[in-house]
Amino acid sequence: CRISGLTRFTTLKPLHLQAPPTAMGDQELILKASPSLLYQNLSFGENKFIYVHKLEAHSINLNTKETSSFQIKDKAPVYQAKVVRLAWGTVAVIATQSGVQFWDIGREKAMFAVHLDDEGRTNFLYRGVAAQDNNVLLGLSTGTIAVIATTKEGARQLRMLKHHHESITDICSGQVNSQPMVVSADLSGEVVLLQPSLEPKAKVDKISGDVCTSIAMTPNHIVCGYGSGKIRAFTPEGRKAVEIAAHCRWINSIAYNPRCNVLASASEDMLVQFWQMPTATNGQVTHVGHRLVKDSLLTGVCFTDDGRKVGCTAYDMEKLHVFEVPQ
Repeated sequence: CRISGLTRFTTLKPLHLQAPPTAMGDQELILKASPSLLYQNLSFGENKFIYVHKLEAHSINLNTKETSSFQIKDKAPVYQAKVVRLAWGTVAVIATQSGVQFWDIGREKAMFAVHLDDEGRTNFLYRGVAAQDNNVLLGLSTGTIAVIATTKEGARQLRMLKHHHESITDICSGQVNSQPMVVSADLSGEVVLLQPSLEPKAKVDKISGDVCTSIAMTPNHIVCGYGSGKIRAFTPEGRKAVEIAAHCRWINSIAYNPRCNVLASASEDMLVQFWQMPTATNGQVTHVGHRLVKDSLLTGVCFTDDGRKVGCTAYDMEKLHVFEVPQ
């Protein structure tokens, strides 16, 4: 229903939903190791899904089902593995306790590494990776966002952004209403909108006690998934436009598919939910489907590059579930 311009949904009862009939294209792929319990623990590029398992990062090819590992030499805990698309090419960014590594995804070959320094601190927990032109942005446990300048030949620490006071939970870059922007969130629930210069532009309406775990962008809104199970969409000025009672437990990952305007959300309630998002001409949100992964704690969700399939990972489960995207 529409209430004063705010689209609201009554709370779903995900734990009582029956698993939908399995679509013909749905698959279960056997992984080399089980994913770690991390937000947004799944990414896709060069026809491969990549994810973190303890001290390692692994991949699985969607077509051949072949599994492989990124041979990380320092054996430090891995906190993030994400595919990013830079102006000069697509790479996998693997953030470990000892530094940030850049990998050629196709050959799974290390290209170069950067060791960060934040006012004397050199060991961090990492949450959130995003690309802006030739720069990579990484969220740190200090609340700092590291800006790393890259070329095909190497990378260097460029600057440290001090826009947050709590540990970063996620970072996203893209365009909303044709405006380039970067959005970052922290453990206090603060969500900051940054200009292309990476200076603060606005903050979204903060919901006290609710942590934003994951961020996505649609052509018209910034979309945030929260620990309360809510999904909230905000305007480029930071005003709340839509609120969805999407899950009954913590949301660990959201992803947006621009090809069909569908948002996927994955939660600790064992559900992947699918939402048709508002557009410039239609302010409504429509629930278009769900998948129930029994006895699971979902940690990651992302779409394939062609937008036809979505993958999801679950903590301590050596399977990758791949679903056809509901239309």
